Amino acid sequence: MKGDKRIKVYILTGFLGAGKTTILNSLLSQFTGYRNIVIENEFGKVNIDAGLIDEKIDQLYELTSGCICCSLDNDLLDVLGGILRNEQRPDHVFIETTGIADVGNIIGMFHTPDVKRHYALVSTICIVDAENVFERLQQVPETGKQISCADVIIINKIKDLAVPLLIYLSQQLEQMNPLAFITTTHNGTVSLQDLQFPEKPLVPREPVPLVKSPHKVNTVLFESPEAFDLNMLVFVLDFHCNVYPDQLYRIKGYIQVKDSRERMLVQSTGKYLHILPAGEWGEEQPSSTLVFIGKELKTATIQRILAPALRAVIR
Repeated sequence: MKGDKRIKVYILTGFLGAGKTTILNSLLSQFTGYRNIVIENEFGKVNIDAGLIDEKIDQLYELTSGCICCSLDNDLLDVLGGILRNEQRPDHVFIETTGIADVGNIIGMFHTPDVKRHYALVSTICIVDAENVFERLQQVPETGKQISCADVIIINKIKDLAVPLLIYLSQQLEQMNPLAFITTTHNGTVSLQDLQFPEKPLVPREPVPLVKSPHKVNTVLFESPEAFDLNMLVFVLDFHCNVYPDQLYRIKGYIQVKDSRERMLVQSTGKYLHILPAGEWGEEQPSSTLVFIGKELKTATIQRILAPALRAVIR
């Protein structure tokens, strides 16, 4: 968006102890000279790391009554509305979620028209602890959702990790979320340049070798030369996102739509589905490509979900 004056938003997520606050501090130190606001969300905290970050920000909001992903219409929206009423609007808002947050719903909220009018979600950053991420994936389903919804995954605490294990971990995360860029850090120090990537292709230029997984998160790639019936596609995807949020974590892709020359961008996280125009196809051959990320997804199931939206075009 040219001349975009919206407030830029960064969401930091990751399980308890992964190093979110350390990385938040690292990012804030690189935004000196800007007006920065931090929204912290954690259960039972009264003064969340304020001594560490209050010199680098203009305002700190602490949400301690529960997880913001469970109260989107209340605490978080109230805070976002309050920020807009400030005499001086901030340049950036950093949201550090609770370690057990289902971050998909938070991301989805920033794609709703009322919020998107004032806030631009720049990046969702998931921090994983190299020492125990696999244990967390098996114990807590939210860990898999956090990884699946991220634009950037930071593998933290790699100092004592053997190189073969780091390669294996990177391969696992790439399989879980092929849409995200993956970077590493020894001690929670990251450069802004490491977080600014162009959009990754939905279909990898080179096939990614499959590695045996100790978890149940996987991806399904759907490709078709056929056009979708937009209304039916919205219906079937919205239905499944809301009925199966614990199995279907994320959808992203571009589709061709019946009786339209525009390609459409499809994005879904949590229970939020958004389908928006993304420009004309130009010289590119129209087609539909969607990536589904979730828990134990099957190709046949995805094809069955989408079939009514393809059949509706033929009728």
